[in-house]
Amino acid sequence: MPSDSSEPRVSRRFSGTVNADDQETETFAVKQDATIEQVTVRFYQGPRLDLEVFPFVEDEEGRRRSLIEVYGRDAIVGDNDIFPFAVSEPVRREDVVGVEVTNNDTEHAYAYTVDVTLEREGGVSRGVLSYIKGVF
Repeated sequence: MPSDSSEPRVSRRFSGTVNADDQETETFAVKQDATIEQVTVRFYQGPRLDLEVFPFVEDEEGRRRSLIEVYGRDAIVGDNDIFPFAVSEPVRREDVVGVEVTNNDTEHAYAYTVDVTLEREGGVSRGVLSYIKGVF
């Protein structure tokens, strides 16, 4: 998240290609308290569910928590799909937001894109601020 931006809402894009039978992790450090409001995962054509995307937040102690709960799987999978997930996950300054992408195909590399939208007028106090703005 750029530290010089004064915009209340910012987006961060993770994008790459994971080689056959490989794993890639991309991260960024949060510069101020915020709330993650949306995570959009895009799978390009080809992986036939062999590409797994795991968006996460890691706190200062190194504990990871998933941004998206997928029942029956440990990660999001797809093929030529776009999945927008509405979330409300508070993050604190110095938390790390990231994606871990695993390619289980032993022959082909596959591309992915993950967009994470943060609301800076958020964090722990978001509920109170939203309520007050709605009343007045």
